[in-house]
This record gives sequence, structure tokens and C-alpha cells, in this order.
Amino acid sequence: MKIISGFPKKIVEYAHALEHLADHLPDDVKRVLLVTGENSWQATKAIIQPALSKEERIFERVVVAAYPTQKLIAAFSAVVREQQLEAVIGVGGGRVCDVAKAVANETSAFLMAIPTIAATNAAFRKNSILYEENGAYAGGNQNASAADVLLIDTAIIGAAPRRYLIAGMIDSVSRSVDTRPYTIDSDNFVLAFIHQNAQLATDYLLKISERYAEGELDEAELSQAVDAIINVVGVAGAKSKGRMYRGVTHPLHNELTKLVHHPDILHGEIIAFTTLVQLLLEGSDHEWYVRFLRNLKFHFDIDTLGLADEETIRLLAQHFVARFTEEVAFFIPDLSEDLVVAAIKEAKRILVKEVFLDGGD
Repeated sequence: MKIISGFPKKIVEYAHALEHLADHLPDDVKRVLLVTGENSWQATKAIIQPALSKEERIFERVVVAAYPTQKLIAAFSAVVREQQLEAVIGVGGGRVCDVAKAVANETSAFLMAIPTIAATNAAFRKNSILYEENGAYAGGNQNASAADVLLIDTAIIGAAPRRYLIAGMIDSVSRSVDTRPYTIDSDNFVLAFIHQNAQLATDYLLKISERYAEGELDEAELSQAVDAIINVVGVAGAKSKGRMYRGVTHPLHNELTKLVHHPDILHGEIIAFTTLVQLLLEGSDHEWYVRFLRNLKFHFDIDTLGLADEETIRLLAQHFVARFTEEVAFFIPDLSEDLVVAAIKEAKRILVKEVFLDGGD
């Protein structure tokens, strides 16, 4: 059995950790590429600039303004080579971290990942999720290793708009949903490890969502929620034996991005919809999931999904059935285009009628 684990070599996690980022760079690293977003740079530059300058380190900054693409990775990698930079530091959300990981992989540079939001576990895992320039899912870049240092500043993450944390909680809970079917009648220890880590995070996040419904999370609860989203679910995703246990949620998300451009919606917000679709296709209880979303006061403009017309809904169903029927047949044996269409429509109805109207901001 081939087992591949991709964990960061060092994890630093505490409030205001960013102030000490230079302490976690090798002494011989003097020239750095900073990969940031515009918002993440505004949130961190007052800390990062003096932290690097006091060690007389020189940095070049590049900006991820749209989707992580192969073209962008090639351009930033050229900067590293041309300027003989020795380290790559990704400061931002999932897109920024995915680009930084791929650039470090291409150039064999030291890599530090600094997530400024907890919307995904991208900073933890080694692979990079890539897209076309129009936002269509383009596959994964299988990098050789994860970050040399994963630096998580809970004060920075806690100051970010709460929309990102909610999206991260939703994405994390989806991992227990999409891995669960594979554990049925299975004695595979690695699979059990993956699912049980995801379930551990889910159990905590469900509990936290009830606290969130009552008011804001305290500092300890926030820190543990961030740990569940980035590290615990990250561990679940970092163990593999050559197969992705992805259920319906992420494949359906990926197919949707190929049909509809989603510039104003977060990954986790789409995943809320696709997770509901999986639960409906399985015939599983979904009331617990509706309560979870309502506790989070989850809301987005349903029209941004791009599924307002019958033609697009049916096209999405066609794409999913054509590509994934065999993969999900063991737990959805009667999968059909009509079944997927019905699940898509019902998932939309549940979000609008049972989640948004009662729990939306």
C-alpha cells in the first residue's frame, strides 16, 4: 500500500505570531518573494515590513489579484529565478497560498505559508488548486512538499470579516460528509484516519456553531475553530494512498465552476450548496446541516450560483453524471441526470426557504 503524507515541517500558531516571522526563516535567507493579495497586504504590511527589515532582508512583492493559474505561477517563478530569491512567503487566503506553494515547488525555494483568513485549509496541504483565468477548475498541482513553516496568527485571522470563517467552517464540515460513504464496510485504516479527523473537526465546529448563534466566539473558541479548519482538516486531506475521497461535494463544485463564473462567491459558500446536494442524493438526514447553517447565520445571494434556469441546471447534471457516475455508484447506485436535477433544485429551495429567510443577515 502506497501512503503519501504531506504535512508542514513546522507549525507556529498563536496570536501576534506574525510579529516574529523572521525568527522562523533560515539565517541564510536574505532575499524573499512575498506573494500576497491586496487585502491581505493591507492587513499585514505594518507588521511584515519591519519584521523583515530589521533582519536586513530584501523582499519583492507580487500580487494574486484573480485566480491561481499556471500562467501566474510561471510568471512569479521567473521573478524568483531572475532575482535569485531564496524564499517564498505566501500571505493571504487559499488562492495566495496555492500560488505560493506552486512557485516554491517550481523554484525549490524555502516556503512559509501565512493564512490571513480561515476560509480553507490551503495553507496546510501541499497541493495547489488551480483554475483557468475565467475561474473554471483546472485541476491540482501536486507539489513535492507542504510549507517549511506554516505560521498562523490567530489575531490576524480573528480580525478578518467573519464571512471567511463561516466559509471555512462550512468547507471543513463538508469533508466529513464527502468521506463518510467510503468508510462503510471498509477496514482501511488510512481511510478511517482521514474520515475521523474530518469528523473530529466537524463535531467541534457543530458545537461552536451553536455558540455562534448565541453571540460572538471568545478568543479560545476562535483559536480552536481556526485549528479545526486549517490543521485538523488539513491533516485529513494530507493523508492519501493515491485516491481522493471526494464524494459529490467537490466534484460538483468543480463542474459548476466550468459552467458559471463566480467572482463574488467564496468556495465554502458554493460547498454549502453542493454538500446539501450530496446529502439529498444519498437520502441522508440533512436537518442537522440546515441547523448548522442557520446557526452560522449563513447567507449569500442565491442567484450568484448561476443556476437560475433549467438549461444550466440540466447541463450541470449532465456533466456530473457523465464524469462521476462510476465513482459514486457504490453509494448512489441509481444516479441519473433527473435525480441530480431534482437534488439541485431541492438544495436551492432548502437554502432559500429554510436557511436564508430564518438565518440570513
